[in-house]
Amino acid sequence: MTTSPLTLTAESDRAVDTASADEFGFADIARKLAPSLADAAESDGMVIGIEGPWGSGKTSLLNFLCLELPKLKRSNVHVITLAPWLTGDTVSLVESLTSAIADILEATAPPQKEGFLARSKKKTGEYGEILRKYGSRTGRVLAPIAKVAGVFYPPASVIGEGLGVGAEYLEGLKRNPTDAEVKRLISQKLAAQSQRFLVLIDDLDRLEPHQAVEVIRMVRSVADFPKVAYVMCYDRTVLAHALERGLQVKDGDLYLQKVVQLTFNIPLPEPFDLRLSLREKALAVYQEVNGTVPGKDEAEDLKSAIDREGSGLRTPREIKLVLNAIKFAYRNMADDLYFPDLCRISLIKILNPPLYRWLENYLSLRSVIFTGDAHVDEDETKEIGTDLGVLMPSDSVGSTRSIWNLSTYIPGLQQDEDPQERVFQKVSEHETAEFIERKRLGSPLHYRYYFAMSGPRTVLADDKFNELLKLAGTDQAALAEKLRYYLDAPRPLGQSWFDHILGRMRPPLLNGLNTAQLSGLALSIAQVMDDFLAKDLEIPFGRRSAADIAVNVLGNSIKALRQKDQSKATEVLDQVFGEGHALNWLVGTFFRSELFDHGVVGDRPQPENSWHLTGAELEKYRGVLRTRLSQSAEAHTLDQLPDLSRLLYGWRDLAGIEIPRAWVQTLVPNDDTFLKLLLDMRGWTMSDKIYRPLRKGSVEPFLDWDNVEARLNQIKADNPTSTKAEKIAEIETAIRFGDDDF
Repeated sequence: MTTSPLTLTAESDRAVDTASADEFGFADIARKLAPSLADAAESDGMVIGIEGPWGSGKTSLLNFLCLELPKLKRSNVHVITLAPWLTGDTVSLVESLTSAIADILEATAPPQKEGFLARSKKKTGEYGEILRKYGSRTGRVLAPIAKVAGVFYPPASVIGEGLGVGAEYLEGLKRNPTDAEVKRLISQKLAAQSQRFLVLIDDLDRLEPHQAVEVIRMVRSVADFPKVAYVMCYDRTVLAHALERGLQVKDGDLYLQKVVQLTFNIPLPEPFDLRLSLREKALAVYQEVNGTVPGKDEAEDLKSAIDREGSGLRTPREIKLVLNAIKFAYRNMADDLYFPDLCRISLIKILNPPLYRWLENYLSLRSVIFTGDAHVDEDETKEIGTDLGVLMPSDSVGSTRSIWNLSTYIPGLQQDEDPQERVFQKVSEHETAEFIERKRLGSPLHYRYYFAMSGPRTVLADDKFNELLKLAGTDQAALAEKLRYYLDAPRPLGQSWFDHILGRMRPPLLNGLNTAQLSGLALSIAQVMDDFLAKDLEIPFGRRSAADIAVNVLGNSIKALRQKDQSKATEVLDQVFGEGHALNWLVGTFFRSELFDHGVVGDRPQPENSWHLTGAELEKYRGVLRTRLSQSAEAHTLDQLPDLSRLLYGWRDLAGIEIPRAWVQTLVPNDDTFLKLLLDMRGWTMSDKIYRPLRKGSVEPFLDWDNVEARLNQIKADNPTSTKAEKIAEIETAIRFGDDDF
């Protein structure tokens, strides 16, 4: 697994400012808008609002405007940028603005020369001082009162001819002028200047109410300066609400209308632009992590996930948030997640937080139901179903806001008027196995990876894991004992440590082991898996996935060993099938899986490169296992194996039905063995809790159903109060669950 800093680095919330990063046409908008804004600076203080929701690209548009305005070849248009969200309460915005205008006027004044030009420069400098003083006095909200009290305008006698006509006006007052009188003077001087000013104010919708009020107060106090235009960027709803709180007015939107004369709304992206952008970037993440593109089915599912759940995308910022969620989870947990489902839940997390929280709760409850640790009562089921109806109100099959849509990737849901019938519906063993095998969001064994990264307490420390690899190469018997220890060792969360260890034995790791380690690991798996099946009986199918994982661990170990040393691989296979203690698992899980993959039984043959055994090896060890089963049956040891149902189906597939059926007939005379066999042959189904149905179709290949029912009645009559009666009651319940009407 490799990562690329370019792709897997988190998406910054920084606005774009280069054409290569402009996905949504902001550069073109800025190119058309810039001349109009420059022309607005000819007016008497026009205020223009660029409006759009958070993340819609207002700052990006502002960045491109800053690039386009200098290209207009109008040297007398000056751009002043104010950032009230960054400066906070530390700087008077009015003072910042007037000081910036003063600086520009002083910098653009003609060079100092003798005579008239020298006097012109002097006038400009004194005029700039007037602007600064005005800003200090009128910026009273954010400046200390004591400081403001000491700020006075210089008398006309000091300013002298620098004010021209304005000086004579001030002299006539015989007092320090008011702010309004000085503002009138400043306006006269600005009107006489050739310079124009465009003031850009961003992020007004990020301000605290009192800060938003200060910005609006600043604009109102200087908005009617001639040759100054203001461009404010904000989310109108957010800013209006801030003004209502800060000014204690009833209608902030109406107040804003009195300040802003012209508005430009950030256009919505064209249909599917946001989804196409997210899909392209998500595929790049997948390829960087896996080194390849997704297969056809996974790619189609990814497209469907983003098209449907991404229909709620409204702004470019939402793409960044979703993509960051995907990267955060996938870079370290790619082996534990199904990528399209990760994209789904990441979209829901950003676009519909209430549904995200509902899913986390529902899937966690399904998980404990699946493991048999808990069940959900009727009141809780009704509450959960009612909440789902509120979140998914549509009855339309095609709507993304319908339970129908959710049920395509979340098992156990259905559209129904009754809230209790919407959730925790029955899910077949086969369907659940599909979710588990693909590590889907709906898998009761994998759902948590989508909501929380595993902590250190649930991961075996590297030194302990490496100890197992060392034992594999030096002491196979000790490794087997260590694995048995991890069958019982408590683990804080999730599956057992044994499951966890098997899950880490993936091909990249196995391919790096030497021949001794591969041999020891394969032989240990063949020794301990029946111990695992015995532990698993109380959680039917819930941990069956570990038995399936062990198939790959053993099979991939043999394939890696075959690449390194063919003769050693043959030697290990002879020991595994000829002497492996885990006969139940070897027959009922590993070898049965190989028979299906080779197409000998079933209808799902797999490509040859996915087989763990060659065709010749399959036939060779098929005979070995048939011999071992016959010998064990004669020795009366088969009935002591932990999962007779698994054994019988495996035996049937490798030897035909007659031999295992004949062996079953030898068991039924013994009541205890007969009852154990029926209990072992129960399946399972899941709705509000785990049910254990016993179906007629599962029993009849080996026993006559009518005889089974008669035999149960006879044992029940002979043992009305014994433990046999309790087992019969359990079997009768399972038979009722197995009826088609259940």
